[in-house]
Amino acid sequence: MIEKIVRAKISDIIYAQITPGADLYQSILEIIRKEHIKTGVVLDITGGLSKVRLSLPMKQDSVDATPGVIELAGTHEASGHGIIGQTLETYDSPKSGITNIKGEPYVHVHITVQQAGKTHCGHLIDGCLIRSVYEKSHFTIILAKTEGALLNFRVSSTGTAAYPKGIPYHELLQTG
Repeated sequence: MIEKIVRAKISDIIYAQITPGADLYQSILEIIRKEHIKTGVVLDITGGLSKVRLSLPMKQDSVDATPGVIELAGTHEASGHGIIGQTLETYDSPKSGITNIKGEPYVHVHITVQQAGKTHCGHLIDGCLIRSVYEKSHFTIILAKTEGALLNFRVSSTGTAAYPKGIPYHELLQTG
């Protein structure tokens, strides 16, 4: 069942190439701040990584377990997409590697990485480093700024055993 539908329009599309060795997650946040994106979409992430850190489910038989972090070394191809919003309540989960600071933008990006026949998909977090064999990177991301919707990162006032500090969620609102 659909809980809510909100309409928005893409007002701007931003293409960016990321410097070799830079952190992908932090670079996306930097672009969001520089371009004043309040709500939007990460349309595409395409390129190579030299180091990978992902937050993903560590148990296949538990639907409410908090994610854990995996770290992968070596050359990886990466592809991703996600959402952009604003953080209204701080959430810090060292076990999952996810930290959102009140008043800051946030990104919820799913990234898929592949290396030598093995594929992993998880949440993009700090620690994914851009790889390039040339000094000028071809690692490209495409972001879209939207108008008419507001996407807020919030944390529930009640928690569970797996989420004692509250459960993170996305609050979707119509604007204008």
